[in-house]
Amino acid sequence: MSLGGSKRAADDLVQAVDEATCNVMLHGYDGKPGDIDVEIARREGEIEIRILDRAPVFDPTALPEAAATPPVRRRPGTAGVGLHLARTMTDAVRHHVRPGGGNELTLVRSVDEHPAEEG
Repeated sequence: MSLGGSKRAADDLVQAVDEATCNVMLHGYDGKPGDIDVEIARREGEIEIRILDRAPVFDPTALPEAAATPPVRRRPGTAGVGLHLARTMTDAVRHHVRPGGGNELTLVRSVDEHPAEEG
């Protein structure tokens, strides 16, 4: 399936989804088995990815930007690094509590259909 868009937009979304789903596995499910569904759609020049889980409710968008901006010396896996990357690589991050519990995290990124970016 192709949704179009630039290589840069695709790379950014892969990284943001990787960070978000790893956070669900490591922190939401605490390393225990759990379901994660990922849905993708293209809407009016944007790609929207929804990540759905049944982990305890956690709204990463409620954290202030400063809490999600890691100092330069922080290592990956440290609190705030994944959220910072997801916010940096997307145009919007939204959270909703799912009916019956769990989280719906939506990542939105413009398709950046500009050939100059493809370098």
